[in-house]
Amino acid sequence: MAGQTWLAYTFAGVMLATAAYCLSRLVISWRQRRRTDRQADAVHVLMGVAMAGMLVPALRVFWAGGWEVIFAGTTAWFGWLAVREHRNRAALGRSHPHHAQHALGCAAMVYMLAAAGPAGRAAAGAGTGASGMGGGGARFSTLALVFAVVLLGYVVVTADRLPALARVGAVAAAGPGAAGPGAAAGPGADVGFGAGWGTPLSPRLAACCEIAMGVTMGYALILML
Repeated sequence: MAGQTWLAYTFAGVMLATAAYCLSRLVISWRQRRRTDRQADAVHVLMGVAMAGMLVPALRVFWAGGWEVIFAGTTAWFGWLAVREHRNRAALGRSHPHHAQHALGCAAMVYMLAAAGPAGRAAAGAGTGASGMGGGGARFSTLALVFAVVLLGYVVVTADRLPALARVGAVAAAGPGAAGPGAAAGPGADVGFGAGWGTPLSPRLAACCEIAMGVTMGYALILML
């Protein structure tokens, strides 16, 4: 199954825009000393740039195998955080497996880079603008299907939870980790900055980044079947 070139460029553009927005979240939260999920924002910056390079090989950066090393490390990191989150889920009051979602996304990145790497690197070396994800034939294609189904499932869950996410005013008064997309709104949550869509640090906009990432990665994984 080969993807359309225009669609690959569209998704690549969305990924670069998402990476730029998440980078702005990191800068703004640091300058204003506001608590946000900086780990998630940082990995979204990396994912956005890497996904753009996989979809459009001309945009690929880093040396061959560099992204695999980076995402293997982030998979281990978020996997450890997911285990800790699971053990402390009662104290955190969070039912949504926030770190597990990021661990899965990082693991999917490792798989895509390893499975489609040779074809993508060849296209990049030739200087073509064609998508590096098309053509199918990836090793362990069943694993690609599993990743795609679970990631798109997370997209549905995240989209369903958007109205319940905390507003920025509530996040500013909460403790560390409360700014993640798993933080729910409570009474008086609209005191402070106003509506949850109204600032660059909105948890709802952060959740939209997760949705964009999940849809794009699902699309890329389906192309590999």
